[in-house]
Amino acid sequence: MARKQTRRYGTGSIYSYKNGSKVLYRWQANILVNPELGDKGFKRKSKGGYETARAADQAMRDALHNSRQGQAALPTKETFGEFATEWLESQVIENSTYLGYEKILRVHLMPHFGNLKLVDITSAKVSTLYKLLLKEGNKGRLTKGEPLSANTVNKIHIVLGSILKAAVENHKIPFNAARASTVKAPTGRTIRKQQEELKPWNRLEVAAFLDWSKNVDKDDLSPLWHIYCFTGMRRGEGVALMWQDINFETKVISVRRASDSGLRKAVKKTKTDKPRTILVGDETIEVLKAHKAERAKLGIHYVKQDAFVFGTLDGTVRNPGDVGGRWSTALMRAQSSGVKVPHITIKGLRHTHATILLEAKVPTKVVQERLGHSNYSTTMNIYSHVTETMQDDAVALFNKQVNGH
Repeated sequence: MARKQTRRYGTGSIYSYKNGSKVLYRWQANILVNPELGDKGFKRKSKGGYETARAADQAMRDALHNSRQGQAALPTKETFGEFATEWLESQVIENSTYLGYEKILRVHLMPHFGNLKLVDITSAKVSTLYKLLLKEGNKGRLTKGEPLSANTVNKIHIVLGSILKAAVENHKIPFNAARASTVKAPTGRTIRKQQEELKPWNRLEVAAFLDWSKNVDKDDLSPLWHIYCFTGMRRGEGVALMWQDINFETKVISVRRASDSGLRKAVKKTKTDKPRTILVGDETIEVLKAHKAERAKLGIHYVKQDAFVFGTLDGTVRNPGDVGGRWSTALMRAQSSGVKVPHITIKGLRHTHATILLEAKVPTKVVQERLGHSNYSTTMNIYSHVTETMQDDAVALFNKQVNGH
């Protein structure tokens, strides 16, 4: 059984214990792990394996001194790169999220912190990195040296903070330098100010493009473009639809899965991990019936219940990136053919669907449910420019009701 020896000044304790027939010593003390929390920033730590009480006592003194200097009480030689690699491999996340984290590490964090010891990463170095990234952090082939957006730097901040938090929890470092009050990561307000104003298509542009795509271009993915416009589905959700998800009688489409952008020919859960249903009109049902008839001509297996509605010829799910490429070329063909529609992404079609609904006075809660946003505030924040106009209309309508004109 361990025998306790109390230090003279109450700064810690030395214990003797037996390891087999050998007597060893362990120190235990309240170590300052986060100076920013003051008296609440202490944590009980201990370390054993010392052959003499004197050696344990000196090690404890060193640990207390290091913590007061803002250094790790128990210094580690492990580098940020080594620990970050282990951290990434331990994450249980979607493939697309994993690839996003891996890119942030490879492109932005490893070049600056990879060879640094974890204990040498300070809040000052983190702040310097963020300033550099905001000034010239873009590493693209055509954009190298240009500023990174506030949104991208904030994502980098989140990843770095998570890695350093794990290092603290594993007793590698005393505190998380990325969470220091002196580190100013881009704020939500800054991010929103930088975001480009949404410029969705209007209803006439939607109709013009879809008519051209179906009757002139005769694109085999024309029904998919229709689905994006008329349901507001995410890109990966649209290509992952199966025939069993479509109820032609009730005119309801169930969104149960999405194509995995990080793993080819694979599906995953929806972004919110929850299925949802979308009611569609007669026009959309007729488009899907015609598409099913065309698929049946290729082979009966293309229209089985578990077949992908917009699957490849080998029956597998399309990759979202490939569909994005098909959309871009289709849009360029339309513009070259004289269809007067501005450039827009598939995500822009999602915004188009929501904007047209909101402008038509459809309740925001209904729009949220169709889009599959996890909460009401997400929809409100994204479409604030539309809802502000709705507020104006509401005021005018109220005044008319009260004043009679």
